[in-house]
Amino acid sequence: MTQIYHQYKKKLSTKVILLSVLTLCITFSLPYANAERYPDVPVPFKYGTGAQVDNNLYVGLGSAGQSWYRLDMDKASSGWQKIADFPGQPREQAVTVALSGKLYVFGGVGKNSASDTQVRALDDVYQYDPQTNQWQRLATRAPRGLVGTAATTLNGTQALLLGGVNKAIFDGYFTDLAVAGSNETQKNAVVNAYFDQAPADYFYNRDVLMYDPAKNQWKSGGQVPFLGTAGSAITAKKGDLILINGEIKPGLRTAAVWQGKAQGAELKWQQRPDLVGAEKGAVQEGLAGAFSGVSHDVVLVGGGANFPGSWQQFNAGQLYAHKGLKKQWQQPIYALVANQWQVVGKLPQPLAYGVSIQDKDKVILLGGETSDGVATSAVTQLSWQGGKLHLE
Repeated sequence: MTQIYHQYKKKLSTKVILLSVLTLCITFSLPYANAERYPDVPVPFKYGTGAQVDNNLYVGLGSAGQSWYRLDMDKASSGWQKIADFPGQPREQAVTVALSGKLYVFGGVGKNSASDTQVRALDDVYQYDPQTNQWQRLATRAPRGLVGTAATTLNGTQALLLGGVNKAIFDGYFTDLAVAGSNETQKNAVVNAYFDQAPADYFYNRDVLMYDPAKNQWKSGGQVPFLGTAGSAITAKKGDLILINGEIKPGLRTAAVWQGKAQGAELKWQQRPDLVGAEKGAVQEGLAGAFSGVSHDVVLVGGGANFPGSWQQFNAGQLYAHKGLKKQWQQPIYALVANQWQVVGKLPQPLAYGVSIQDKDKVILLGGETSDGVATSAVTQLSWQGGKLHLE
């Protein structure tokens, strides 16, 4: 969340940069080998969203604007094909889940209409049908504003959405900045008051939201037994949900990892080992905007971004934990092996805020943002084979 806050601290703008939530369409199959290299995304791509339907990858929104692209993995040499443009307002950090052969795009941050002067936490839902190449806005709205939300499915028919900012607080922050206008003293007062709060006082969403497209209804999946997060990585393993890190307030991430198991209409939660530091003895500041997936029953997490030193300042009593610190994009890749996290490799470059898509026993990373906010169009594949990490 932090980058968008600083964007407004410097200048009010309709171009908003936020964490991107990482959305996975989960499928399971036999081990794969000799993965084909996929072509780069057609445009530098960050803060967008995507998912997989059948053997096709879909990505769009974010820095791609209203554009969406499709890659037939059986005909990868033919490259990405542009599909119908998204009919709603441009947005960043929407989340997408593939359900029963269609894409469902939830929320994000953007304007309600072209004439709107302020960005907001959006709660709308759009459906894309690959058979007709058509989008439609659905007659529903999420019970929460969906910014910083993580989303996936455990059964292929319902979406699970977790975490995200509090819409009233989030929207109110930008309203206060707009009122302050060009008065730097007032703007600084708004910013300092906003960041100088305890994690619980941001009221990040703790409700598990369940969306059933067949009934076009929302239901409760219970509450998480921990602070709500924004920008967490999410994946599924053997029908369980794995929620990895995320920020617990702007600028401060957690290293915690949680596992949710479906039990009746709700999820039962169990804490897994915290993510370890990138180097022996190093503090793990926690990651936001990381990539994640599962390969041969091993959970993989890579990239992400944080503010080194934020926990030291927070533990010293400074609620504005990342004040004066420089954001860093991360490169290490971690694997959860025998219930222990290990550093098993590095991404080709520091990277965060792209899209992770689970395809059988490989994890496909699409686009993202590297150091100093530069967008990339690169596509990378991760897998765990023979006790080792493989990158394609």
